[in-house]
Amino acid sequence: MGNLFLPKEVRLGQNRVDELVEIAEGLHMKKAFVLYSKSAVGQRLTTLQAQFTQAVFYGMPKGEPTTTMLQVALQHLMSEQCDGVIAIGGGSVMDLAKALAVLAKMPELTLSEIATTKRIERLPLVAVPTTAGTGSEATMVTVIIDEEKGMKLNPGHPALIPDVVILDAILTANVPKSVTAFTGLDALTHAIEAFVSTNATPLSDFYALEAVRLLTDHIEVVYEEPHNLAAREGMLLGSFYAGIAFSNASTNLAHATGRALGTKFHLPHGQSVALMHPFVVEYSMESCRERYDEIAEQIGLEQGEQLILYLQGLNDQFGVWQSAKNVVDQLTVETIKDMTNSALNGNGILTNRQVPTAQQIEQLFIQLRKRLQHKGDFAWYN
Repeated sequence: MGNLFLPKEVRLGQNRVDELVEIAEGLHMKKAFVLYSKSAVGQRLTTLQAQFTQAVFYGMPKGEPTTTMLQVALQHLMSEQCDGVIAIGGGSVMDLAKALAVLAKMPELTLSEIATTKRIERLPLVAVPTTAGTGSEATMVTVIIDEEKGMKLNPGHPALIPDVVILDAILTANVPKSVTAFTGLDALTHAIEAFVSTNATPLSDFYALEAVRLLTDHIEVVYEEPHNLAAREGMLLGSFYAGIAFSNASTNLAHATGRALGTKFHLPHGQSVALMHPFVVEYSMESCRERYDEIAEQIGLEQGEQLILYLQGLNDQFGVWQSAKNVVDQLTVETIKDMTNSALNGNGILTNRQVPTAQQIEQLFIQLRKRLQHKGDFAWYN
């Protein structure tokens, strides 16, 4: 049993981004709203502007998308009377683009109402990821920070899945090593959590396990050889598969706690999720040991317990622990309680095989604090 929601069309390969004009015409876009990451597009911007002479180009502000960013971009899109949305960038760009495409057609709708609205209309939507991470190009979720509430909203609806996705590894080649690490570990967490989710199905399992294989085969290669396009393509495809898996099966506790941590300290999403994931796997191991064993087998490990050491080792190798040393002194008892409440009020608690109590979530954050207090890095696995 199970359902599977996917993009209508996927184009994989180098230089497929050059087909954007053709794709836009096929979706009957006469005046596209091109939302892009300035750092990701770089020198290609001039070429794209020459190709899309009628399009409106809108550079995404830095940081994760907020309700304020959404309203400002929406006003610009509406005033220009654009009839389609193209997102070129990382997860933040694609998340904002999804919300824009919906609210441009249904401006009276709130973000919170998207998930419970039976029929959603939106503008045609194209997604071109420039990181191999979030998998947002494949998902039915958009993540927007509600500044007033101080929390991330992540409404889900099948209508949020883009019409066309372009997976072009060339666009990911110049991503900084830290972004490669954080987004890659986020994708791996998507795949693992989708497989152990209580909502997992045989359909989502297929994509989750294949994502684990692709991502673990290539993540260390890409980190050490940033311009290895074959490895980059493997990561991009793995991230896409992981997006399909978790969009249809859900993430769980690593994302629930990671979102709370990231929101509290303004950390990149992939970084905060990677920080929490090893502790969550350790906590959840007894509740789904057979599933963790299957994941371990995909990676070439003998048993599920070794997955904990493997994830801790990747955090060592990629400097993830070191990157968060500055938050140690701020992980006070009061802050941990606040993050625990935030985690409990978000998604991902009930889809964990072992549903945690508030005290158990607090212990996960305490474990993180103890690890970050450790002096220096050390190897967890051979």
